[in-house]
Amino acid sequence: MKNLLILLTMLLFLSCANDDAKEAVAEEETAAKERSIGFLTSFPDDKLFLGTEAAIKIVKDLDHAWSSRDYEAMRPYLADTAKFYFADGRSAKSSNDFLKIIEADYNEIESWTFDMAYSVDLNPEIGGEHVQAGFTGISVEGSDTTKTYYHESYYVVDGKVITWNQYTQKEKKE
Repeated sequence: MKNLLILLTMLLFLSCANDDAKEAVAEEETAAKERSIGFLTSFPDDKLFLGTEAAIKIVKDLDHAWSSRDYEAMRPYLADTAKFYFADGRSAKSSNDFLKIIEADYNEIESWTFDMAYSVDLNPEIGGEHVQAGFTGISVEGSDTTKTYYHESYYVVDGKVITWNQYTQKEKKE
């Protein structure tokens, strides 16, 4: 009888603890929805969330290799089948094609600064983050110096860029 009483007491205790755990999970899910930021019209039922420093670090490390003109050091950050879309309308359908284009064409940019980056995540449970980055580039042609502002959008999954989009705006000379 004593063992039965102990068993019933333990079952009651575990049942209450399980209810508390369910309530805690429900509270976390509600809090996560409340922390959402922004929206996408293509996914109206989903929200955007803050991303992670890990995805931003991928973009920072990629930029470090790119600014050093070390195209081979860029490879580990790019998925082989990634898609790349340049501001001038060109595109590349693989990391190899992308690296060929930037090696040939990005020598006219004298230097650039990495001005900002942030990451958003459509669904933190499935992975993949959208990193937005801003740069200011300096180009020199003869005695003319031109500033160009770059906005680049990186979709990073499992530590690799799988999509890259670039947008630019040249500074107006007065």
